[in-house]
Amino acid sequence: MRTYDRHAVCAFRYTRAIWGGFSNFYPLECPIHAGPWLFHTAEALYQACKHPHRPDIQARIAHAPSPKAAKAIARAAPLGPGWDARRADAMRWVLRMKREAQPGPVDRWLDATGERPIVEVSVHDAWWGARPVGERYLGRNVLGRLWMELRQHVRESDPAARAPVWARRLDLGPLSGAQAPVLAGSARWVSSLEGEGV
Repeated sequence: MRTYDRHAVCAFRYTRAIWGGFSNFYPLECPIHAGPWLFHTAEALYQACKHPHRPDIQARIAHAPSPKAAKAIARAAPLGPGWDARRADAMRWVLRMKREAQPGPVDRWLDATGERPIVEVSVHDAWWGARPVGERYLGRNVLGRLWMELRQHVRESDPAARAPVWARRLDLGPLSGAQAPVLAGSARWVSSLEGEGV
């Protein structure tokens, strides 16, 4: 569990509020091209990652009218074994795909955060986000920490800022094309989250 001062962070919850671009539900001006489909939100792409061996479900998710509908489609189908162990890497890949679809806006959002923590505010999920409690946010904040990790990779021009580095760790089915090998230097970023059971 992590604690954040709510006045010292870049907190996001709603897509139209400040820092809303970090939300997976944020509607993208340039959709993400993954495999044979276009995804208009990071949420839809993440939900499609849950079903790599069901291109029929991935297609339905890609064509869903909203991120909420995409999530409902993904939830209605049974998950394969081991999803929880892969979900953080899937989100890493999704965030990089989002950045590569619209690098200008995403890089500006990341740069504007300075060194402040990025926190997803969630009243329901203290794993991906953090719950508001008085003047603090409490939770694992995995999504916010993945954004901070990407921010650091971008600033250091680390190859781990690129989606293909993370695609190699995943079974994405038709979502992925050619995949680059995982670079040795990226392991330190993995361990910083995995050490806490992410």
